[in-house]
Amino acid sequence: MSFLTLRSYHTICLAISLLLLIIFGNQVNVSAQGHGFSINKHEPSWIVKVENKNVKLKAKDVSDGYYLSLYENQNHAELEEDYTHIIREIVSDAGVQNASQISITYEPGFQKLVFHKILIWRGSQKVDQLKAGKFKVIQNEKDLSKFIYSATYDAFLILDDVRKGDRIEYAYTIKGNNPIFGKKHVSMYYTEGSSSLGQLYMNLIAGKDRKLNLKSFNKAEAPEITERDGYKLYEWTSTLTKTYRTKDNEPSWYNPLKRTQVTEYNNWNEVVNWGLSVNDYPDLKSPLLNKKIQDFKKQAAGNEKKYIELASRFVQDEIRYMGIEMGMYSHRPNSPEKVLSQRYGDCKDKSLLLVHLLKGLNIKAYMVYAGTDLTLATKEYLPSPFVFNHVIVAIDYNNRRTWIDPTISYQRGKFNDFYAPDYGYVLVIKPGNNTLEKLISKPEGKLVAELTFNISDTSGTKNSTLVIHSRYTGNYADNIRSEIAESGTDGIEKDFLEYYGKYYTDTESSSPLEIKDNEDDNVVEITESYEIPNIWVRSEEDNQQYVNFYADLVSNELRKVSAKKRSEPLALRHPVNVEQNITVYMPYMYDEDSEVIKVNNGQYSFELNRENSTNEATLKYKYKSLSAYMNADQIKAYNEDYKKVDENLSYYFMAKEPGSVSVRADTNSYAVMAGILTVVFSTFFFVKLYKKRGHFDVAQLASALSIGGWLTLMAIRVVLGPLILSKVFVLKLFDDTFWKSLNELGTYKAIIYKFAFGADLIAHFVLFVFSILCIFLFVNRRESFPRTYILFTKLMIGLTIFTSVISILSNKLLDLYANIGYQIGLTFFSIIISIAVIWYLKVSKRVKETFVFTYPESECTKALIQYYNKKLTASAIPTTAPDADKNEKQHENI
Repeated sequence: MSFLTLRSYHTICLAISLLLLIIFGNQVNVSAQGHGFSINKHEPSWIVKVENKNVKLKAKDVSDGYYLSLYENQNHAELEEDYTHIIREIVSDAGVQNASQISITYEPGFQKLVFHKILIWRGSQKVDQLKAGKFKVIQNEKDLSKFIYSATYDAFLILDDVRKGDRIEYAYTIKGNNPIFGKKHVSMYYTEGSSSLGQLYMNLIAGKDRKLNLKSFNKAEAPEITERDGYKLYEWTSTLTKTYRTKDNEPSWYNPLKRTQVTEYNNWNEVVNWGLSVNDYPDLKSPLLNKKIQDFKKQAAGNEKKYIELASRFVQDEIRYMGIEMGMYSHRPNSPEKVLSQRYGDCKDKSLLLVHLLKGLNIKAYMVYAGTDLTLATKEYLPSPFVFNHVIVAIDYNNRRTWIDPTISYQRGKFNDFYAPDYGYVLVIKPGNNTLEKLISKPEGKLVAELTFNISDTSGTKNSTLVIHSRYTGNYADNIRSEIAESGTDGIEKDFLEYYGKYYTDTESSSPLEIKDNEDDNVVEITESYEIPNIWVRSEEDNQQYVNFYADLVSNELRKVSAKKRSEPLALRHPVNVEQNITVYMPYMYDEDSEVIKVNNGQYSFELNRENSTNEATLKYKYKSLSAYMNADQIKAYNEDYKKVDENLSYYFMAKEPGSVSVRADTNSYAVMAGILTVVFSTFFFVKLYKKRGHFDVAQLASALSIGGWLTLMAIRVVLGPLILSKVFVLKLFDDTFWKSLNELGTYKAIIYKFAFGADLIAHFVLFVFSILCIFLFVNRRESFPRTYILFTKLMIGLTIFTSVISILSNKLLDLYANIGYQIGLTFFSIIISIAVIWYLKVSKRVKETFVFTYPESECTKALIQYYNKKLTASAIPTTAPDADKNEKQHENI
């Protein structure tokens, strides 16, 4: 069901023209003729003539390169006509891009769209672009991805020859209202929006006998009420309206815009009576429904709670969600017989079916209208069906009211465990009801994750292990059960592996995922098992190795507020109840103090308990939300709490075993000295090479191509060059124990291999600095780049082969290089790629036309300026205004 919330209703009444959103989806182009679309250049006779005041906006108030200097919307309640007149001012090229099309949404089932004018004003000259043949009437099913089909259409037109400084003026009328609402008038009039308006005029023309109730929000000005031609005229006028920008994580019910609600409903009972009428099927005779009722009775065997469970689960799981919401069926449910037969329906269809199934056992059940966006703010509005956008069911059983949302699949547990999300204030469609009711939602679910790490030492000869046992209860069990049904066990297993791979590189699954689902108690248990080859990470600051543990379950539920000052409330993730217990078995002894940290207020609670015992450490995290939002005046304190919580979500253990932990203690000073000297001398040499002057052709400079095409891939290779060569820093060529281990090869072999690996170390550093030079040459498109990079690539091939050969022949450095087969394959692949790069640099025409600049850059720039000045001087002639625009554009291009 797609009942409109007030903000959604405004989207149809006002924001369609303000935002002009073009949504294609899976649409089919058809002729502009038909589908309730027509052209009539005579505007409705009933409209009030509005004088355009030509109000201009300041540049700072303009967004997207254009603004509306006039927005006019007039509504005739008796004729069921809605007239809109808009003037757009194009102030920049961005405005030409963003405002040169018109798209109006309507529903041909009960509406007609009539266009009156489309004009482009250029100064005092106007061009009429209103032609039926230029329109495309496109079926617009923007909610189809949500399994809702509404049969709405977009009348879409792309304007010709729009330029900066133009004014686009257009007007149209939408005739007809959805007959499901009868003759009662309900509307919302916004006098502010997400962008500023130069001039705003809105009105409502209604019969004198209509009793309209009005309510203003956020100190909105009351309309001026007069009489005109025997009707009441309500008028809203404004200039230079205020602009509101949406902030991150605003509650859905938060609406700071000035607006006035108008409704002909006097109380909520009138809305209830309307709901009873549209939901009623008085002559329903359904053998199919009766058979299903008898089946449930047989299965329940006299147990009424069991019957409720069976009926509810059937509607939730076996009636798939799909809404065909055309015309009156946007708000009227299909008959339970039809829904049961076709096995699909939207929220109102599923809810009405469940009500009828429960009535088969004389269980009192009622349709309930809910506002999933307004929630708690629903009670602030006047009675109207448009306040709601969703339907659920209320069950009265054993003097207790239970709420159930038939659109939520895979809910399990007993009847007493039933719950619905917190939809705030709802309206139970029960005869005689005249008040909203607060939906009491208390999901008791929890996620408890037990992570057990068994950490290997830093030698790398043995993998670390991680076992995760997660227990989902209540609403958490419902959610994970739904994910498993959607993605399958294999999909969930893959997602979990990828997730932990982000925290620990090279994580591998050591056994299949184990899933146990106890539907009666609504508990899902999942066990994951992983091996982590390289869990230790080396610090960039002091080269110390460490392993990090992170309370990601808590982190994922926190809201980070970027703005220091905020006047808007903040929506919190709710409901949340998670525990994450991390047990770590370390290869070393630790003796650190235990720690307890608690943060608790009215919105959330956080607790950390950390304990250490010999080589075992436990980190116990708890986080629970207590409210769905917080007010602006509470955010400062929240930011302080967030910082305290966030800095305690990570915990680091430093490696402590001498000889395998502290690289500084076992560093080979000769290797370090060789590396430093190599970098210094290499840098000196390559800087001189970089500053070497060259000859250039100014015509080549002027026609030089930018870096594009295959050079984009080349850019990735060039930039990654230093990163690839920096592997020398993570190898053991600085480790004194590595150099000592070479002595095991014998005296003469030890000398040969020490010399070979020393040369390998120096070569890596030389090419590391060389690779940085290549980056600068590439970015600056130096003429010398191709031949320089070809040389670099050849040297890389040689170094790769040399390194592979000595590592394979030594056959002793188990932790330094990969196994022989892998090493040979990797070397061969690297050589093939390098040869392809050399070939491309030699034969590519784009390479020759891109890399043409020389050192210094200032000389190239000076030559280019002189070159362009000569060309401009030679081509300059007196011009008219359009030619002057061309010259100006040439300067911009230069």
